[in-house]
Amino acid sequence: MKKLLSVLLTLAALSAALCITAAAAETETAPGAEEPEKLPPFVQVWGKVSPWEGKGIYLKNDDKDSHLSEVVIHPGDAPAVDGTTGLPLDLEKVKEGDALYVWTGPAMALSMPPQMSALVIVGNVPADAAAPEFCEIAQHVSKFAPEDKKNPVFSLTGGETLEVTDKTVYTPWLTRQMVRMEDLNPGDRVLVWKDKNGVAEKVQLLPGVYQGYVSTFATMHDVRIAVNGGFDAERDQGVPQFSGQRKDGTVMAPIRGVAEAAGYEVRWDKTLGVVVSQNGETVFSVQPGAETVQTPEGEGYLSAACLKEGGTTYLPLEDLCHWLNLYLSWG
Repeated sequence: MKKLLSVLLTLAALSAALCITAAAAETETAPGAEEPEKLPPFVQVWGKVSPWEGKGIYLKNDDKDSHLSEVVIHPGDAPAVDGTTGLPLDLEKVKEGDALYVWTGPAMALSMPPQMSALVIVGNVPADAAAPEFCEIAQHVSKFAPEDKKNPVFSLTGGETLEVTDKTVYTPWLTRQMVRMEDLNPGDRVLVWKDKNGVAEKVQLLPGVYQGYVSTFATMHDVRIAVNGGFDAERDQGVPQFSGQRKDGTVMAPIRGVAEAAGYEVRWDKTLGVVVSQNGETVFSVQPGAETVQTPEGEGYLSAACLKEGGTTYLPLEDLCHWLNLYLSWG
């Protein structure tokens, strides 16, 4: 009963946090009010494989400090990685009692036990070794080490950093392509093996999940927006850049410019408004002044109304990146 109560309290807290986060996206925080607590971008769960009659992998964790002591993981298409070699892990050969480390998004099915979809699964980790860590790159590697670090670092989604050295090894997943430090872009997801000091010894680039990425740079008058590049004159020559407008605290980005630079097609329809498609399939459409977009799956809400000025149609940058599946890296 104690374990059941603990899990129920955890689910209630996560559910409340999800509601708070959704409400915060619709309304601005009142002056002087505290910012709502944000959910972590990813959740790590681990445990031993246990008998389960349903679909998925049932993990039980004896760690009393773990907020999820029991969970069912649905692997889907998530990479399964051998924690010793970095090679594919055959889940069909995973047996009862084997330990698995899994990273998921914060969403879960409110069932008993909770059920979550895997982003990456790691197994075969030696008892005397630490499991590799799952990270998402937020910004390109810094050229110079911060004051509190000896080496260059990547900024990560969630606010943490990843320290690397000239001895860090970079490897791909299921390909023979060469991977270098400079090849890691915002939105890339990686597994990282660290030394005792928390410095990356090995970084494995996982399959991409985004169409591309958008970088921003604020000026006194507007916000500069770059697609699939940044503002490094040496590295990012020829990267498409656009000017975003500030409207009531919201950065508005030109739909056509950003979408076409990311590989989408854009057209104007008298009835539908701006129509964005890919390979002939509609991704979304939106009318100037509308507070929703229309997608093949239904209606989607916007944080601010679609704007048309001087012949250019704008959407809130965060919303546009969401509907175009672009990772947004704030400068």
